[in-house]
Amino acid sequence: MNTFAEVFSETGRFLKNKGVTVETSRGQEAASQDITQFQEQTGIILPASFSRFYTVFANGFDFRWMQSEDAWGIFSLPTLEHMARQRRAWADNIHDFLDDPHSLDNCVEPTDRPAAFAIWRQMLSWVPIWNEDNGDRFCLNTANGQILYSPHDWFDGFGSVYKTGGIFSGKGLTDFIKNWSRFCFQPNQSLWWGEFAEFGTIKWEAQYFNPQFCRDK
Repeated sequence: MNTFAEVFSETGRFLKNKGVTVETSRGQEAASQDITQFQEQTGIILPASFSRFYTVFANGFDFRWMQSEDAWGIFSLPTLEHMARQRRAWADNIHDFLDDPHSLDNCVEPTDRPAAFAIWRQMLSWVPIWNEDNGDRFCLNTANGQILYSPHDWFDGFGSVYKTGGIFSGKGLTDFIKNWSRFCFQPNQSLWWGEFAEFGTIKWEAQYFNPQFCRDK
């Protein structure tokens, strides 16, 4: 049973019944050696759910729809090759901060800098899987397989914004996709996932999304 195929198929049927056209792009399934190559290039062992997605469903996938400027949704997962490049760029950027003890001098108060650097060290185990236009990202936390949301400006001013450094978004890839598919991969109504920082987790609940495209009803 291909859980991923079923989820996207069911979501597509729901949208089609509302007269919405869905566009998809699906890469050919990866071979086991492609997974091995990714691991060799990055030093990261992918969780089983990611390996299944790439080898059973697609090596790179894009699902998108748009009814209007205010009603649209997108889910996209890069190819293994692209994800490896993203991971290298991510690690390089983090090391630029970690390797320079003065990198946060202009944006974080001295008393908060140890905590900020600790967060950077945690983020070394993350892999970006979804990049938003503003630089925010959904990431795989390779330490435990969870999906986290990371805004690009998490350390600006630190005091409060730093808490959005890693908002829990899913127990794993399967959980993340299933929950988001319930809302047809829409953005939340505020258009900023950081609003969930106060909860520490994205609330996959109808009150935060356009109810017209809620599949739970």
